[in-house]
Amino acid sequence: MLSVTYTLHPSTPTASPETLTFDTSESVTLSTVTEGATIYYTTDGSTPTSESAQYSTAIAITETTTIKAIAIKEGLTSGILSITYTKS
Repeated sequence: MLSVTYTLHPSTPTASPETLTFDTSESVTLSTVTEGATIYYTTDGSTPTSESAQYSTAIAITETTTIKAIAIKEGLTSGILSITYTKS
């Protein structure tokens, strides 16, 4: 089952591409509209925290992967992006 969850919190990160199925590999970029926020993410389906991997460059995936991400800035923690990319 494919799912994408975006909350209404404006600083919640977004992922690109929006196509959720890929053949051999995919390169996923994360972004947020909140200036100065740092994005943290996981690829194992766990909930991201400020202790998770810090996003700095596209995430290469080669198998079905759930990416979860948050944006953190002093005084602000975004909603959680959850997106699953499925290898066909």
